[in-house]
Amino acid sequence: MPRRTLAITVVALMLVTGGLLAVVHGQSLSGEYKIGVLEPLTGPLAGEGKRHLEGYEIVRDMINERGGVMGKKLVFAVADAPDPTAAASEANRLVTREGVKIITGTFSSRLCGAASEAAARHNVVYWETSCVDPRFNKRGLKTVFRTEIDATGFGWYNVEFIAKHLAPRFGKKPNELKIAFLSEDSSYGQGVTESARQRAKQEFGMQEVAAEYYSFTSINDFTPIIAKFKQLAPDVVHHIGYTNDAPLFWRQAREQNFLFRAHVHAGATGYGSPDFGKALGADANGAFALLEPGPGFRIEALRPEGQKLEREFREAVQKRTGSYPLGGHQLAGGGLWLLKLVLDRARSDDPDKFRAAVMALDLPVGSVINGWGVKFAENGQNANDRVQHYMLQWQNGQLVTVWPEEFTTNRAKWIPLGAWDRRK
Repeated sequence: MPRRTLAITVVALMLVTGGLLAVVHGQSLSGEYKIGVLEPLTGPLAGEGKRHLEGYEIVRDMINERGGVMGKKLVFAVADAPDPTAAASEANRLVTREGVKIITGTFSSRLCGAASEAAARHNVVYWETSCVDPRFNKRGLKTVFRTEIDATGFGWYNVEFIAKHLAPRFGKKPNELKIAFLSEDSSYGQGVTESARQRAKQEFGMQEVAAEYYSFTSINDFTPIIAKFKQLAPDVVHHIGYTNDAPLFWRQAREQNFLFRAHVHAGATGYGSPDFGKALGADANGAFALLEPGPGFRIEALRPEGQKLEREFREAVQKRTGSYPLGGHQLAGGGLWLLKLVLDRARSDDPDKFRAAVMALDLPVGSVINGWGVKFAENGQNANDRVQHYMLQWQNGQLVTVWPEEFTTNRAKWIPLGAWDRRK
């Protein structure tokens, strides 16, 4: 999945930079256009769901400052989806009672399948901006789309980083590396882990020493797994976890002096969530997470149209939250911006016209928020090689961008990790 420099079409350039379809700031709007937003606002993923919703709200305001969508003010009907049953029932309610023709969300791979199937039964558009379940776009649902990378892409990037960046720093060839895979057992964890396992073995000949799955809703002790891993002495622990289990594993690994050379994760939860740093402080130092861009990201590495949009987005997040955009903000914000581009092109939420507008988008990497590009496949999935992702590392209380190095002013530290008390 090489990063390629792709020719941008005249129409795509007009969509991003303004052109004939853009609207000047402050233009009056005619009426409202309502979409449904499904998020886990209660339950174990509530923290991430609220950040995701916040990202939507920030970009919604940016969109309305530019003239809204289809000349109307963009508004939300928000619903709470803490579990798959609620995701399906709330999607039904948004369509039948709120009258929406487009639903977006849901942050979680546990929720997106049920929500999108419910929307598809009503023949309304489902626009997913975060979940990475590899099954999501394999169901033949013509009104279902995903702007985010899928789990296969997450696994691809993680192994790319391990082989091309970590192995040389260890003084080893990729096929000399020993990897232990650990993951929560939902479609998110399994999708990322299985794609990483396949590439690590088939393309680089890495030595898999373990592959362990667990339920993130019930795990309360990693001691047996840690004891096993200590005996296997992996160079890399590839762990896909959620908000509660990731800090638990890291804390217990420290308590039991489990040493490994590097730790790699993917996604805006678990090690990719700000909650991980809040739970562990400086003890979080060294963990890697594949995400959207963090501090140190070089906006200058983007295309001119992407630079302008990224700066405005960051300023809006900073103004509202007082912090750098977090992963949830960026996933939602980037996805909602792409929805605006589609609606501005389609001028309709008719499923056929909407789909035609989706398929016509062709933007190279670096064009929009997060440095993403756009090119949807017939199955409704944005191309993994257009959804540029970045490896971040916990350094002294924050996640900072460290790879690819051409996109950042920061560099990875603690490679190899070394003793727990020396990662300062």
